[in-house]
Amino acid sequence: MNSYLSAMRSFRDFTGRTSRGDYWRFILVYLGIAVIALMLDAAFATGNKDGGLFIGLVHLIHLVPQVAAGIRRMHDTDHSGWWLLLSPVALVFACFAGTPGPNRFGPPPAAGAVPASIGAAPSAPVPAQPLAQPQRDVIAEIERLAQLRAGGSVSEAEFEVMKAQALSQARGA
Repeated sequence: MNSYLSAMRSFRDFTGRTSRGDYWRFILVYLGIAVIALMLDAAFATGNKDGGLFIGLVHLIHLVPQVAAGIRRMHDTDHSGWWLLLSPVALVFACFAGTPGPNRFGPPPAAGAVPASIGAAPSAPVPAQPLAQPQRDVIAEIERLAQLRAGGSVSEAEFEVMKAQALSQARGA
């Protein structure tokens, strides 16, 4: 239930990442609510061939939170949120485990953590801490970036920027 409430509270947050477990728990609760709404529509005869009052309200209330959670889920698999426009592809990506460690959309989601953008404000300023970068094989990283470029996940300009970053990190600059 925490995953559902967290997703509903962070409906304005289209950045960052959502773990696979949190996303599917949100979808499961959403589907449960939709089934209950369908039963209410049948019980009160509020439905017609196009749908009913209760199921319409459920879909309307969950539209933006579902899109936001889906975009964050795509980010966790290191894909753009635009993949949601191709629903079958997005469904496959949503089933994949997230990329280990930080990716271009941010650090991995902490299990059960509420994003800082929706939680209470910290009582004292939190000093910024740089992410520890693991030692990487530069050639493997550039090959991975080339695959992303070939697959259309990143543009030529993004590829060049990320390649330059990888090379400068390898040099220790």
